[in-house]
Amino acid sequence: MLDKGVFAFKGITPSNLVDVALKFDPNRLDQLPSIDVSKYCASLGQYLIYFKYEVNKLKAELVKKKKILNDSLMMALTKETIKVHGTKTAATSFLINTVPDLSKLDKEIEDMKEELTLVEGIDKTVAEFIMVFKRELTRREQELYTARTERRM
Repeated sequence: MLDKGVFAFKGITPSNLVDVALKFDPNRLDQLPSIDVSKYCASLGQYLIYFKYEVNKLKAELVKKKKILNDSLMMALTKETIKVHGTKTAATSFLINTVPDLSKLDKEIEDMKEELTLVEGIDKTVAEFIMVFKRELTRREQELYTARTERRM
């Protein structure tokens, strides 16, 4: 088992700065103080950890529910059921559509798959957004360095 300290990220909750950063108007970037850019980077970084953890929890729950559904179907599928419905696939569909618990479980699995599809790739997009803010900080630092160097000459 993993050490409990590995799960320190469980306590992360998204900061209200995440909403502000995600809705930030790029036309105002030149007006944004560098400290706020740094805060946006930090809050988006924390959000990324939180986001990934939540997605991983959903994936783990999906695996559990799929296993329960498959195990239940294996117990319910008999040679007679398959024979009545012609194929194993048809018998499986019949059971899922007629047994309320299996129908509910199948619906939950489909909903979870849909949710995962909707958030797919968002972690990469947030990471790219963080990089935009970091590049802005680097640009400002280089601009300041250039200005200082030119004054010395």
